[in-house]
Amino acid sequence: MHTTRQAISFLMKLIADRVSTLFSLRAEVPLTAAQSRVVMYLEACGGGPLSQKEIEQYLNVTHTTAKGLLQRLEEKGFVRTAFDSKDGRVKNAYLTEAARKCRVELMDHIRALTDQMMQGISAEEETQLFELLRRVYGNIK
Repeated sequence: MHTTRQAISFLMKLIADRVSTLFSLRAEVPLTAAQSRVVMYLEACGGGPLSQKEIEQYLNVTHTTAKGLLQRLEEKGFVRTAFDSKDGRVKNAYLTEAARKCRVELMDHIRALTDQMMQGISAEEETQLFELLRRVYGNIK
């Protein structure tokens, strides 16, 4: 039989996988959850430039993962990348107009998915959940 601690870890994985699946299935915008995080981060930072390294650090992913996300976003027309004019070793990402236009749909989609996840959970419970998850993440960061 699983201990409660093992069950929590497993449940967190199931939740993350399900959210990712629902995000992709219901999205009006042809982006995965990870790609959407890149777009929203770039949007929050004024559209760029953001270096690939900054994106890696923000998402806590490897160089290869960040590179792949940016390549797919560029293929879809949501991001443009270019090497930095001052330091040719640094690759920067910029939002395109297509990404800016889909921002409202993307935010609506995220809000609807979050609302679904939080059904039946009070505002106080939501705050407690946030604080607990933040602490859990802090423990493993």
